[in-house]
Amino acid sequence: MQDFNFYKVNETLNHKYYQIPQELFINPLYKNTLNSDSKLLYGFLLDRLSLSIKNNWHDENGNVYLIFTRKEVQDKLNLSDKTVTKAFKQLSDVNLIYEKKQGFSKPKLIYVAKIQHQNIEISHNRKNYDYINGDSTITESENFRPINTNNNYTYIKNKANKNSMKYSGRDYSPEFLNSLYANV
Repeated sequence: MQDFNFYKVNETLNHKYYQIPQELFINPLYKNTLNSDSKLLYGFLLDRLSLSIKNNWHDENGNVYLIFTRKEVQDKLNLSDKTVTKAFKQLSDVNLIYEKKQGFSKPKLIYVAKIQHQNIEISHNRKNYDYINGDSTITESENFRPINTNNNYTYIKNKANKNSMKYSGRDYSPEFLNSLYANV
C-alpha cells in the first residue's frame, strides 16, 4: 500500500473532466442502443463542441459543427478503426450526430444533436423488511433505493465566525424528505 497515492480530506480535485450525460445510461432510446464506446465518444464530442463554439465554427444557419477525424478518435480513445466506425454509426442511428461531407480528402463536419429527453419513470421496488420477526432479506440489495448523485449542496464556511457553518442547496418539502426514510 505504500505506492498507493490516497486523496486526503483537505485536498480538492483539480482535474479536467469529460461530461457524459447520465441520460445515455437510463433513457430507453440510448440505454440499450449505444455501447460504452459510443457513450464515451458522445462525451468527447460534447467537449469538442464547446471548443467549436469558442472558435465560432458554425454554418450559415448558426448550427455549430466540429471536426474530429476517425484517426483522432482512434488515438484519443485507443480504439480500432472498426470500433470507432461502429461508435459513430450508433450515434448517427439514434440521431445524436449528423456528419456532413465536405469533399474529397476533407474531413467531415460533425453536428452534435441534443439528447431527446423522455419522461423516465423509475420504480423502486422495496421489500418490507421485518426485523422484529427475523424475516430480514438484507442481502437482496437490488431492491434498495439508488443514491441520487445529482445533488447540488455546497458547504460554505463563514470566515467571520469560524464556528458558524452553513449549507446551501436545494429546498425540499417535508413530505419529500419523509419519503426518503425506510419503512415509512
